[in-house]
Amino acid sequence: MKQCHDRTRNQGSAIWIFGMLLLAWSLPLMAAELDRVVAVVNDGVVLRSELDNQIREIRARAAGQANGRLPPDDVLERQVLEQLIQKEIQIQLATRTGIKVSDDAVNQAIAGIARRNNMRLEDFIAAVEAQGLSYQALREDIRDDISIDQLRQREIARKIVVTDREIANQLETLEGLDDTENGAEDKKMMVSETRARHILMRPSVVMDEAKIRTTLADVRSQLVAGADFAELAKQYSEDPTADQGGELGWLPRGATVPEFQQVMDALEPGQVSEPFRSRFGWHLVQVLERRQRDATDEALREQARQLVFQRKLEEATAAWVRRLREEAYVEIRLDPAS
Repeated sequence: MKQCHDRTRNQGSAIWIFGMLLLAWSLPLMAAELDRVVAVVNDGVVLRSELDNQIREIRARAAGQANGRLPPDDVLERQVLEQLIQKEIQIQLATRTGIKVSDDAVNQAIAGIARRNNMRLEDFIAAVEAQGLSYQALREDIRDDISIDQLRQREIARKIVVTDREIANQLETLEGLDDTENGAEDKKMMVSETRARHILMRPSVVMDEAKIRTTLADVRSQLVAGADFAELAKQYSEDPTADQGGELGWLPRGATVPEFQQVMDALEPGQVSEPFRSRFGWHLVQVLERRQRDATDEALREQARQLVFQRKLEEATAAWVRRLREEAYVEIRLDPAS
């Protein structure tokens, strides 16, 4: 009886082991049916699912455009695959050179996209998922895009030089366009500027945030009572402007971080703010005066510089990507029938 029981148990074990082996053998086959490699890129790969998803997105965007004509399927497939290969090469380089994108940076980028589409973040997420897309996959795509952008800034953008001669030539071109299109009408570009000064204190081991707020509240009381701002700035401020009495000079809109700009905009000339926080620390700010200034020449010059810079950036980026592609090991594994 015992022998029979042992024999049955051994048979059961053998069946269980055989079943596990069959499962182990079948898993790669099942995975191959679900997904497969369409390109080997150095030590990475591009998957069929990635290629199909990208093509699907391109077709969806084209369907929503009046002139959204696409090339034949086989041409489109190879064009999109080439884009994914180039992207993979750049992501690998970003990783090798130590570029890391934090969750906070991804969150800020997504919040910006939602804001530009006049949507709340939760509505944007719902809209993404309603289209059958994965919000987590979107986050990783954005992380990759940010890392590539940081890589290009370091490898290309910082090395581009725009000369005064190039700016002058571009200005001549812009002036010629204006003469042709607008009958040489004078266009003034006025900018709003605020002259302000501030006191900055940063949290430290000896001065935590609560102590700083109390200190700045006391400083504000002294200022409201008529104390000299410049002297108190020299005494308390940790900003490089402290020696100049906290003077920031004339600031065009957008020259400061948003939280600073928002507080400054709410003040009348002569008013001193309540203590407030920015990424740099705790501030008191006083608005001294405001003005409208004709910045037409500066704006045109900056527009010309940006146009030259963008043109040189596009040319340099194309050459850089071509060089990376030539130096990379790439093996395309598309089905010949596709």
